[in-house]
Amino acid sequence: MHLSVCLTFSWALLALVTSRSVPDASNLPGRRSYNYIASAPALGKRDGYSDAVEKGKDLWALLQVHCDKEVTEPSLAKLKGELNWEVSDTENDDADDSVPADGSKEKLEDLGIDTCTPFWQRYANSPMQVVDGKPMRSEFANSYGTQAGVIIAEDNKRIKGSPIAWSTVTAMVWEDTCKNVDQTDPKSLQYIFRDNIVNPDTKIFIDKVGMDKTFKPGEEGFFALLGSVNGKGVAYLLLQHSGIIGKKTIKQVVTYQAEDGAYQMYFEFEEWKKATAQGACTSTNTPNDD
Repeated sequence: MHLSVCLTFSWALLALVTSRSVPDASNLPGRRSYNYIASAPALGKRDGYSDAVEKGKDLWALLQVHCDKEVTEPSLAKLKGELNWEVSDTENDDADDSVPADGSKEKLEDLGIDTCTPFWQRYANSPMQVVDGKPMRSEFANSYGTQAGVIIAEDNKRIKGSPIAWSTVTAMVWEDTCKNVDQTDPKSLQYIFRDNIVNPDTKIFIDKVGMDKTFKPGEEGFFALLGSVNGKGVAYLLLQHSGIIGKKTIKQVVTYQAEDGAYQMYFEFEEWKKATAQGACTSTNTPNDD
């Protein structure tokens, strides 16, 4: 009798625990990826590629509506002061010293971009906190080619539970670099490069859709890359920070491989034009998981 009651209670407890949201283990942290929590699917099970395609379609639909609402995010001054983030001043190395990064330099030159213009290397690190018993922090390191209209995402990771995303920090540092260093217009942003991609899922997606290819909106490969760990942060930056960079949408995404074999891709932007389809703006207020 007692054994039966205990077994019944154990099964009920197990069902309660497993019904809660759990970390999405398919999105492992990496040098060029983001660590975030996602809820387990309520019904059924899809592979990561299918999920990325659906995520990309959702983000693209939001970009067509391009809501005027922006999330309320801290200013760079508040980030450094009240929130105790460490944000570097500008560091400008010579063009011969791998700035911009070697993996992106040749492609930038192919696009007709002068890589001898300044590319300011800046990092932003959150305060240390204990996650799963270990001291960790979010670390975002990028190069900002303000005169060229280019951001190169180089070394980025976001710890679990952090409310501040890569897209938010990158938008603020881009604006600060444009206005206070080069006196350029933050709305001049034309490209975001993902340099040396190491996230295993994104690399699998690139292998699946093809290396050295260009993908336009509406193509499955476009949606898969947009919905990947290394792609969706770009969409969030466009959706939630148009007050800084202007209203933009994605013209195309291009995959390519660096000479050392590193996986690379870049997103090219164009000015947003109001779509004929109407949609709800509330989705941009959902948690940013880039």
